[in-house]
Formats: sequence, C-alpha cells, structure tokens
Amino acid sequence: MRVDLLAGKLLVMALGLLIAYQGFRGYRRNHSEPMLFVAVGFVFLTAGGTMGCSLIKTLGVSPAALGVAQTALVAVGMGFVLYSLYG
Repeated sequence: MRVDLLAGKLLVMALGLLIAYQGFRGYRRNHSEPMLFVAVGFVFLTAGGTMGCSLIKTLGVSPAALGVAQTALVAVGMGFVLYSLYG
C-alpha cells in the first residue's frame, strides 16, 4: 500500500473515531440517546470508509464482496445518523 494512501486512511479513521468518541461523551454527559446513535453511526461510517484494497490482498476477499461490505457499512452508519436526527 502506498504511504500517502495509508496516511490518508489513518487520518480519516482518526477523525471518524474522534467524532464517535465525542458523540459518546455527549451521550454519557447529557443522557441524550440521539448522541449515542450519532456515535454508533460514525463508527460504521468510519469502518466502511476506510476499508480498502488491502483487504482484498490480505484476506483474499473478492472486489465485489468488498464493495458490498463497504456499501452495507456506510448505509448502516447513515441509517444510525438519520435515526438520531428524526427518531
């Protein structure tokens, strides 16, 4: 994997997990259930957004299966964030 791509993915992962952590802190401090859903949603969004071609080589996952997994994780994450806004 290229170093610049790895650095970018690590930055995205760190930012996503920081947002999730802050959402969880907001949930614990204010007992605000929507903040918990935001936190969980960002964990799924971060996981889906940072999955990459390295999994194809490392785990032997087919590109089609990786695409389905990424799409599913991002969709679930967006569903949690959307539920936090309207639920």
